[in-house]
Amino acid sequence: MLKLAIKPGEKIYIGRSTLVIRADTTVTIYIDGDQPVLKDREAIDPETAETPLQRLHLLLQEIYLHGQSAQHMVSYRKLAREVEAQSDDAAGLVLRIEDWLAEGNCFMAIREIARFTRQSDTGSDI
Repeated sequence: MLKLAIKPGEKIYIGRSTLVIRADTTVTIYIDGDQPVLKDREAIDPETAETPLQRLHLLLQEIYLHGQSAQHMVSYRKLAREVEAQSDDAAGLVLRIEDWLAEGNCFMAIREIARFTRQSDTGSDI
């Protein structure tokens, strides 16, 4: 069972569903089952995914929450190459993501790209 502390207004993605917390205080929720779970801070809104880095983040999110397809992998390779070409730091990010994916841990790949995105310059085109 997964225990999460959720802030007011925060979203939780569970498989193909989205849970929005409508409360005035932080609440604790318990999730039992085998669906993938992603907190709002690791997710990216499809409407805001404009750069190759953001589109790669969104693609990893789709793979994690909805399952991997052959088309996802074609798109992944294209986006990963675009991100790698941006900088040495971005190339290192792609290597770390690929390590997580090789281990079958898409969740950690998403955490890695979310962490990188938060640390990178907001004006960057990566």
